[in-house]
Amino acid sequence: MTDVRLIDVSLRDGNQSIWGAVGVRTGTIERVAPHINAAKYYAAEAATSTMFATAVRYHREDPWDRLDALRKAAPDTMLGFLTTGKRFITFSRTPSNLFKLAFELLRRHGVTRLWVIDPMHDMEAAMSTARLAKEAGFEEIIGGLCYTISPVHTDAYFTEKIAQFDNCDAIDSIYIKDPAGLLTPERLQTLVPSLRRGLKNKVIDELHTHCNTGLAPLTLLTGADLGLHRLHCALPPLAEGASHASAMQLVHNLRARGHTVDVDLDAMQKASDLLMREARLRNLPEGKPLLYDEAYYRHTLPGGVLSTTARQLREMGKEHLMPAVVEEAQQVRADLGWPIVVTPFAQYIVTQAALNVMAQERYQRISDEVVDMLLGDWGPMPGPIDPDLLDRVHELPRARQRATRAEQEAPSLEELRHRFGGSLTDEDLLLRAVMPGEQMDAMIVDRDSRRRARAGGADLGLRELAAALSDPQRPLSIQVAQGDATLTLTGRRTAPARQGTTK
Repeated sequence: MTDVRLIDVSLRDGNQSIWGAVGVRTGTIERVAPHINAAKYYAAEAATSTMFATAVRYHREDPWDRLDALRKAAPDTMLGFLTTGKRFITFSRTPSNLFKLAFELLRRHGVTRLWVIDPMHDMEAAMSTARLAKEAGFEEIIGGLCYTISPVHTDAYFTEKIAQFDNCDAIDSIYIKDPAGLLTPERLQTLVPSLRRGLKNKVIDELHTHCNTGLAPLTLLTGADLGLHRLHCALPPLAEGASHASAMQLVHNLRARGHTVDVDLDAMQKASDLLMREARLRNLPEGKPLLYDEAYYRHTLPGGVLSTTARQLREMGKEHLMPAVVEEAQQVRADLGWPIVVTPFAQYIVTQAALNVMAQERYQRISDEVVDMLLGDWGPMPGPIDPDLLDRVHELPRARQRATRAEQEAPSLEELRHRFGGSLTDEDLLLRAVMPGEQMDAMIVDRDSRRRARAGGADLGLRELAAALSDPQRPLSIQVAQGDATLTLTGRRTAPARQGTTK
């Protein structure tokens, strides 16, 4: 039997999977993290670059303050960061000097564990990222295999790829990441032994899988049976659905099967209760178990991409095209060389499929993102690219402009500091380099007000409160706290009726 250690992903992947990456705020962290700390998890996933973007854009909160709050509230829990090593916040490639700064700052703010995953399985690039992180002082770096299904992604393919990590000193161990929830117990039973045969120095002892098909709870149990010691899970309401298996039920199931799990279920329940309370007060969704859907194994499109595409087609009056777009996405993925269907590639695939369907001709118009992907911005494709499509791509202006763009060197940190102002902190400099200026300006105004209030031992002054409540771009939220009790009121603003009209 296996001595299992749990890794909590509620505040990052659970938030992203169920609450669209915007539900968790710094206040959420301050309330919930002490109980996560008491639960005795092996580690907790603290952030990806998406957290930084949504904190600034949607909540006007400093993401570094959020990490500090998590570190303070959970001092005994190892905090982790997930990266592809190729982009930080933006969908375009991020220069290495900014990644180096990001890693140094993450360590400065208490993050010690790093998962590095390259969705295209460019293992040299992943190892380069791991070395950069190790130099920045990360204590534990986990190299990932990104699971998907296609004619290309066989056991032999995965085994050959993962073996490249075996002699990399910067990588401490290896994990299987199943972002779309495609793994089944039967598939895991063939995959894990094959991967282990390709390794002599490294071990695979961690599993990350989602509940999109409803099979994740069983797949995790199979992982424990196969000796995988570290399993990812989430707390309701940020479990199930497109998220991860429910942590408390997973513990019960593991123990019933004979595995050992040393966690504090009472602390986990308290954290879950607080998250559930927040969901209901703020009208946030609660993850629910999904029914098994065989069709999902054909298109593998994430639920968020499907819902967004359906909404966009509906807004254009073309919702009747949705089934055709989903069907076309399968052909597009094959033509592109079978990229894995995760962000940002899932969006690239479905956008191109929609363009094909609306034009009633394949590749009459090719998106810039697809051009960049096929010409190597994200590494080599796993399989062969359709030659006719590749010929079309090479003839496009976007392809001819690439040589000019390649000659433009990324600005140095000194140049960026001169551009944005020499008095910037390293944290603000990094965010300024990758975020829209107006969003950063708004975040800094709110952040500085909060910091002044804390320094004075008081809440926001009436002037700042009035200004915040009058801003039509901000969600309306009022929170009143007394002792351990907190009341949060949220609502939507309604534009005032025009003169001469009635509402």
